[in-house]
Amino acid sequence: MAWPEISIEDFPPQRDDEPSSLRQDIIDELSDHFVCALNREFLKNTDEQTAKQRVLNQFGDPIKVARQLWLDEMKEKIMSQRILTGVSVVAAVCCIAVVGIAWSMMKQGESLNLKMLEQMAVLAERPQPATTSNVDQQILKQLEQLNQRQIGQAGSISDLLSPITFQLVQSGEGAKPARGFTGQLLKRGSKTDTFTVNAVSDEKGRLNFKRLPWGQYQLTLTAPWGESLRSQMISTIPGREYEETIACPAQAPQNVSVTFEVDWTEKPDTEPGYLLCDFRNRLPSREQDSFRLVTPRKIGSWNWYFSHDLTDHPEQGVYLIDVKTNQVITCPLNEHGMFVDLDPEQFKLQDSVKMEAGVYEDPAIYLLQKEDLSKLSQLNQLEYFRVIQVGNSHGVKSYGTRYAGPRMLVSPFEDLKIEPRVQKLFENKYGQVQEKIKGIQFQEAIRFDASETQPNVWKITIPELNPFTEESVSASRSF
Repeated sequence: MAWPEISIEDFPPQRDDEPSSLRQDIIDELSDHFVCALNREFLKNTDEQTAKQRVLNQFGDPIKVARQLWLDEMKEKIMSQRILTGVSVVAAVCCIAVVGIAWSMMKQGESLNLKMLEQMAVLAERPQPATTSNVDQQILKQLEQLNQRQIGQAGSISDLLSPITFQLVQSGEGAKPARGFTGQLLKRGSKTDTFTVNAVSDEKGRLNFKRLPWGQYQLTLTAPWGESLRSQMISTIPGREYEETIACPAQAPQNVSVTFEVDWTEKPDTEPGYLLCDFRNRLPSREQDSFRLVTPRKIGSWNWYFSHDLTDHPEQGVYLIDVKTNQVITCPLNEHGMFVDLDPEQFKLQDSVKMEAGVYEDPAIYLLQKEDLSKLSQLNQLEYFRVIQVGNSHGVKSYGTRYAGPRMLVSPFEDLKIEPRVQKLFENKYGQVQEKIKGIQFQEAIRFDASETQPNVWKITIPELNPFTEESVSASRSF
């Protein structure tokens, strides 16, 4: 069963103004965080219940967290609706009161006007005293001082507002304006001081948020095709204009041809025939595990993130490479992105494969023999692998992980072999090793940049599959 157990029914009642995908997005994002935290806890303790309890102690009840995230997203709309309802009621009451007052004043006005005319006639016949002119001058002077004070107060408030403008330009030569980009500023502060403002860049690439209170803002930019610049912080000074030029992608990531070179200096006697590279993140859920693939690319000084649509192309981000020939195919998957059994006679390897431009990082890499392809669907049910990690200072370590994690080289259908003498050292130091070891973790991050401006050759160096030596066992701290 997927963990944590969160469903759409755990949220408050559905609202008419609620985005249709909000609840599922919250579930996916929260599940991703909980699974990542669980994987980190497995590094410290392989007991599943203990690891889960530590994650819960850290984040709290996932259902309460999901509800809080939903409330944070809907708070503005809920408050706006309440304010609108309150304003409507107040406006209706005011209208009724104004009508009543106007009717009363109209009735009283007739008699009042007659009395005022009589008094004005009497005053006109009286001689004007000399002090009347002085009184009028004093009244006018006081009115002028009050007017200047109000103007000064309005000016001081205006001085606290800062015009915020961004000039968006396309990357590359010419620096053409980036049109149609959506920007959002999130004001950081107390609950009463937090708000969001949205704007869209015009034909000249100007993203104008106008005058806003000074302080810290979190900037998010989104291209028309969905690529986004996330969570950049800016700070404004009272009364001072903030303006910045930001380089944006000129177009959505384009498909580029990528070839592979596998470097395997110490091959085993039984040589696996294929490498299966999976760059996706797996998001467990109650109904069906889903997958997400997000690749950044450097535009100017910032990273822009592109979320791939795996609905129509679930196999994107999964590649099967022939170790001997370096030929490759995009690995066939079912409509849900799950592995299926393959027949080598039914697919044709190619010299290159098409990948959308961007940075692909830390895949799970499976070592497979030719006969393993016919039982590839079993990878969907495997939950835990015992994987070793070789460190410079910590010797040899091992830990369990849910599915094949990043930077791991896993042999799912075959155990790694340990020399008998080294095995004996392990037993003398730690007791009998009961868990079967399935793979090894790369010491360095795996990173490949599929570029539109240069040839793309991804070189994969396979580490030694049996790194155990007498020295490493003696130096290791845990197993």
